[in-house]
Amino acid sequence: MPTTLGELYDTAGHHLRVAAAAPPLPGDVQEQAVVLRLLDELLGHVQSTLETAGERPRRLNPGPATPLAVARNALRRMARRLPAPAPTPPDSAGLYDAPLGRAVQAAAVVRDLLAGHHGQDGAPLTPYALAFTERSARAYLVHRSADLAGGAAHVVRALGRAATGEAAAVQLHLARTNLDHTFVSGRAAGEHRNPALAAFPLALPLAPRPALPTDPADTLSAHLSDDCERLSRAAFESLHGRGERTLSGSDIGQMARWLAMGNLLSGRLLLHVAAHADAETAEGLREAADRLRTAAQAWQHSASRWHRIVDLTDPRAHPTLPLPDYQLVRSGRFTPMPRTPPHPALLIARASTTRLGQLLYGRDWTPETPKPRSEQRDALEILADTGGLAGLTQTLYRTTATGWQLAAAMPVTVRRIESTLVTDNIDHRPADATHRFYPLPGHQAGRLAEHYEKVTEAEQAAAASLVRTAPRTGMDTARARLDMAAHRHIRSGQPWLPLETPAPQGTETERPSARAARARSTTVARTAPRSAAGGAQPSHLREVQQPQLPRRSHGR
Repeated sequence: MPTTLGELYDTAGHHLRVAAAAPPLPGDVQEQAVVLRLLDELLGHVQSTLETAGERPRRLNPGPATPLAVARNALRRMARRLPAPAPTPPDSAGLYDAPLGRAVQAAAVVRDLLAGHHGQDGAPLTPYALAFTERSARAYLVHRSADLAGGAAHVVRALGRAATGEAAAVQLHLARTNLDHTFVSGRAAGEHRNPALAAFPLALPLAPRPALPTDPADTLSAHLSDDCERLSRAAFESLHGRGERTLSGSDIGQMARWLAMGNLLSGRLLLHVAAHADAETAEGLREAADRLRTAAQAWQHSASRWHRIVDLTDPRAHPTLPLPDYQLVRSGRFTPMPRTPPHPALLIARASTTRLGQLLYGRDWTPETPKPRSEQRDALEILADTGGLAGLTQTLYRTTATGWQLAAAMPVTVRRIESTLVTDNIDHRPADATHRFYPLPGHQAGRLAEHYEKVTEAEQAAAASLVRTAPRTGMDTARARLDMAAHRHIRSGQPWLPLETPAPQGTETERPSARAARARSTTVARTAPRSAAGGAQPSHLREVQQPQLPRRSHGR
């Protein structure tokens, strides 16, 4: 099933070509009415997509949306001359499941895919929704919409050969001519498009799918990709505080342990398949595995900093406490700790790590598998289940890119829940403290948040090392370039991919300046509230005060 923007456009274009090769029967007005109705629905979806890209019908400097509206009006005028299609036409019932109907469905899913990255209030739900603030991304939509208009023109030409009557021929000629103008105008407007938008993903809800031992081995890679999409959405919602639930201290600490284990398993997968690759490819895979091991150590170090910290709103993870006194329980003064269910992102992270282990050790593997370590699967079977070395490296890239997004969101999340964190660490215990647990000091919370900058750098280095293996492994870098456009709005002034990575022609690969990226993006620095205690902030959370220029006086 198509799950990316480029796949949906390719599917719709393929069905349009098939529909144009099989025109309706001459004189069959019921079949012609159904074809006109489906064409109107198709062009309506194309017009909606053009409006998303900022193209609307206008008289001055008309763009592709203007002749498209004229073509729709001509098709509607012809449809009014034909009888309305019956609910279940005897000879045309299969047209709704025919190639033209499938093209309409694919065009409708394109619109739904774009809308799924925004909430009901229009606010973005994923970092990829911000990618369409770039002109090159909107040009991609115009370019692919023009392709659909060109395919519809071929269907109208085939319909004209089957239609009878001079009035119908005039309306069909008018519609075909304007659809051709839409195609030419849209192609010209989409000249500077970004081809990386073909990898624009489907926005999935935060609904964990557990890793089951009954899942076929060849579906683990697809489930891992879905887990990454869900975690990416959770990271963006946590960064901007837009989710229904907030990540608690217990969620953050436990998630770091799952991500550390996932990076270790990813590195072992690379080392395992490197034995079946040539020398140069194996060297790049081993370098990526070493980077993944460094990222795992960074996540594990961040998890250890939560050892003596408790979140009062979710005390699931807490130090060992003594049993309550019998008299205290009998008097009714003892209150058990609240039991809060884990955040969906934590369950998704656990499922993702489990799937990586199942891919390496077999479907019966679980994180609780006792020692000694399970026997690894045959490397050739792993490559066959993941689509070869290109598919494996692309899947592992997705996991580490998601870790980058989660690490970038953690400092803001820690600052947001700082007031509910307590600790029993004796090193910073105030002299006037009367209880074992006391509020977390501001400087300790600052160091807790600042450590995630090292995690971000480690995950980014691991992802970049996997991208550098693309010339040897055949990995598709379209998603990596889409991440470059999306992450530009998360961390201003810092590109996602290394500058030496080769880029296809027609893409925007210039490194943006910090001031320009900060001016057009929603950055971490603007969403991160300052600590009440004035703790030290990470370098990427500090805003540089720009000197104000003197205002020009209005003299005579």
